[in-house]
Amino acid sequence: MYISLTDFLLIIVVLVVVLLGIYAVITLRNMNSLIKGLGNLLEKNADPFTKSMALLPETIKNTGFLAKSAQEQIEDIGSTVDALGSSFVETAVSLNEKTVSGVSFIKTIVDVVSLIKDYLDSRREN
Repeated sequence: MYISLTDFLLIIVVLVVVLLGIYAVITLRNMNSLIKGLGNLLEKNADPFTKSMALLPETIKNTGFLAKSAQEQIEDIGSTVDALGSSFVETAVSLNEKTVSGVSFIKTIVDVVSLIKDYLDSRREN
């Protein structure tokens, strides 16, 4: 008793189909248990999910308010830094002007002392 090639290929095809069927059944069974687990999880946590969904619009509103507040504070800080920069520049210019006027005052005093010295030297010579 010999098995023909067609009978052999037919047996292989039947085995492959049976194995694929078994794999499909196992996969569907696993997916079913996964879906049941998710259903149980959602059922157990339905109240927290409901509370979270109820608070979501208020949370989004508060987040927007916080972002706007942070932006305003950053703008205030920027204007404060600009004002400080302007104040530092004005102080530096004022200090520079006072230094220049102080230097010119000292030069004037040195010139007056020099004139007095020249006058006294010239009187001694005469």
